[in-house]
Amino acid sequence: MSTNMTIQNLDWSTILSKMQPPNEHSLPVYPGDLKTALLQHTQLSKHPKAEMVYQLASDIARLTTHCDPEIVYWFSRLLPLVEA
Repeated sequence: MSTNMTIQNLDWSTILSKMQPPNEHSLPVYPGDLKTALLQHTQLSKHPKAEMVYQLASDIARLTTHCDPEIVYWFSRLLPLVEA
């Protein structure tokens, strides 16, 4: 997996590079609380809509692989809606 992902001037590779598959047939997982990591990374821990953006990203990801890298992807794509 390429970890060179920059969206909205944020480098997401710091989060993505920590993800490892638990075994050879599994999708990568974040070793900790992904929501907290994303909110701290974006400095939106206290933003009133940040939790909703994370939940929406998780819900969208649930429609396909529901893996942590996909949640990061959708979170990064929805983030501009909060900043607008």
